[in-house]
Amino acid sequence: MLNTLVASLLLAVNATFAPPMPHEISLAGNFGEPRPNHFHGGLDIRTEGVEGKRVMSIGDGYVSRLTVGLYGFGNAVYVTHPEGYTSVYCHLQRFSPRLEQMLKRWQYEHEQWEADISLSASDYPVAQGQLIAFSGNTGHSFGPHLHLEVHDTRSWDMLDPLEFLGAYVNDTVSPQVHGVMMYQFSGPIPQRSAVSPSSPATAWGDVGFALYADDYMQNSGNHYGIRLTQLLLDGREVFRADVNGVPHAMNRMVNSWGDYDYFRQHDRWYLKSFVEPGNTLPILQADERRGIVRIDQERDYHLEYVLTDYFGNQTRYPFTIHGAPSQCPTVSPLGPSLPPSGQYLLRWNHTNVISRPGMQLVVPYGYVGTDVALQLQAETTDGLSPAYMFSERSCPLFYEAELSLAPRHDVEDPTKLFIGWKLGNSLCLGGEYKDGWVTARVKDMGGTFRLLYDDQPPVITAKATDGGFLRFGIEDRDTGIRSYKGYIDGQFVLLKPLNKALTEVGCRLSNTPVKKTGARRQLKVVVTDLRDNEATYVTDIIY
Repeated sequence: MLNTLVASLLLAVNATFAPPMPHEISLAGNFGEPRPNHFHGGLDIRTEGVEGKRVMSIGDGYVSRLTVGLYGFGNAVYVTHPEGYTSVYCHLQRFSPRLEQMLKRWQYEHEQWEADISLSASDYPVAQGQLIAFSGNTGHSFGPHLHLEVHDTRSWDMLDPLEFLGAYVNDTVSPQVHGVMMYQFSGPIPQRSAVSPSSPATAWGDVGFALYADDYMQNSGNHYGIRLTQLLLDGREVFRADVNGVPHAMNRMVNSWGDYDYFRQHDRWYLKSFVEPGNTLPILQADERRGIVRIDQERDYHLEYVLTDYFGNQTRYPFTIHGAPSQCPTVSPLGPSLPPSGQYLLRWNHTNVISRPGMQLVVPYGYVGTDVALQLQAETTDGLSPAYMFSERSCPLFYEAELSLAPRHDVEDPTKLFIGWKLGNSLCLGGEYKDGWVTARVKDMGGTFRLLYDDQPPVITAKATDGGFLRFGIEDRDTGIRSYKGYIDGQFVLLKPLNKALTEVGCRLSNTPVKKTGARRQLKVVVTDLRDNEATYVTDIIY
């Protein structure tokens, strides 16, 4: 089975695709690496630490979409290919000249910097190797590189780009195991313990295992995610994870595959080799016991991890668990358990509703991997609502649940109400007001939630308004910035972010349609926040 799989991986390279850059592909990151709330969705290709490298289409097709400022991608180009795939090129410095013209025309028509432009097959056809953009460092990028994704066009499943570009990457280094964790289900909370080949562990009852490992490549100090993980028990496979074809909507299930609590405390991903009942990631396969191992005989149980990267480099990691009876009762991890006193049990296989006067939380079926105990606390304050806490620590959901809060008293303008969330940093969750309630979408049950009110406009600070260059500081402390626009004598000029934090915006007027006349002109800047409070700055300039 293993040899067949490796052979299929190696033969999966599609010869119709070519590298996106005119130099040897060196990877800073690979596909499927576990991250909080998502898998790394593509390859991070090095650009020698600089911006402005040529980026070409990996195959024939057409540019189907351009985005600016969305999903953390910065500037991104989408190319749809006739083979049924769509390639996505992210963190770009700029697009090709013709695409730049299309973008600027759209931005001026819509009077906004953020853009999401759909194109037809006839708008911008491309051939393999055709220039589409230049590499950069825009969006949620911490250094110049090209992030390349490949999706199934119909399902939008995230595919391993090495399936198409593996022939252009050199890798002869095997994965490496850093640690194995055993979970003994002998109480409400599984007990973790480290195991290793040199020191056989003792267990009794139901146990699960998790792996901390990385892949590596020569001439690189980076570490990478593991493509294929198998756990064998006495020579029989009980679990496998083949990280390819991840449904985009299931991205947050990575928190269930990984030991999320341990990662938050130690910054290390131990990936479980058992499947929680609510985790439906198709990349995870297990036996009839979901990968849980039953230790019920006084003997040695021989286990082995087999790790294989895309290129067939392999590592085997055997270890032994000795079966010895324990006085502790075994609690099955596959069935429901009762919550400790005073807690709510968020069940993975039920629609959960938690209500109090002025508060309702609805978490539908399948939003968590297993039953989760929540402790509801309502801190009485003088504000518009109590501060509600369901969990002190981060407790992520697979999808967005609904939280509704009602204000204690009438307010002048209910549309200015919003739900605020604090888990470390404070964030505005927004929300829609209807029939006396504000309802917002929540992805994590950790931290505190409360109803707040924002009728204060943003603050605009002029930092440069002469010499043909405009620069403004913009700030909104409560809900955040929704939009920012500039006008010269009523004519729109496109302001762009000058930093990643969106605290400064500006433009060079020579790059706008406004013609220089040397006359006195009226400059107006309008900034709107997420509750539609508006600030306006007006001055005269000579241009």
